[in-house]
Amino acid sequence: MVRGLNVAIDWEGVKVEFESGSSIKRISGKYGCSASTVLRRAKKEKWKRGTEAKKARGPLDDGPACVPGEVLDDHRSLWRGVKKRLVKGLRSDDAKLGLEELKVAKIAGEVLSSVIKGERQAWGLEAGTDDPEEIAKEMARATVPEGADEADDGK
Repeated sequence: MVRGLNVAIDWEGVKVEFESGSSIKRISGKYGCSASTVLRRAKKEKWKRGTEAKKARGPLDDGPACVPGEVLDDHRSLWRGVKKRLVKGLRSDDAKLGLEELKVAKIAGEVLSSVIKGERQAWGLEAGTDDPEEIAKEMARATVPEGADEADDGK
């Protein structure tokens, strides 16, 4: 954020996320203002933290409130972990160790696919699919680095 630059901030969006329980750091980063500005505005307008938290909480989540964008960010992060195991297995000089890494990645990917599918359906983010090709495409989208045309083939 540049001082002296008058940028319109979506205060309604900030308020919704604040009241739903999103972190102040996430809100300030997303809306381009400082954390202290968010807190000052919340205090001035008497926003209540967590009043909408039960509405924002997913049906499968008993933990702290979150918003759908955070759910998708979590999914991407988990897929990156699976990708790291795949790449490690493929690049291993030790065939036995490489095969074990690939097995772990395969099992983790299958479990993660099921969990993500359930969470996204519960959040109403997508209708869901049982089509293996669609699941493979989703995994490819989640694991390919931005700007890359295709997945890393280890070369």
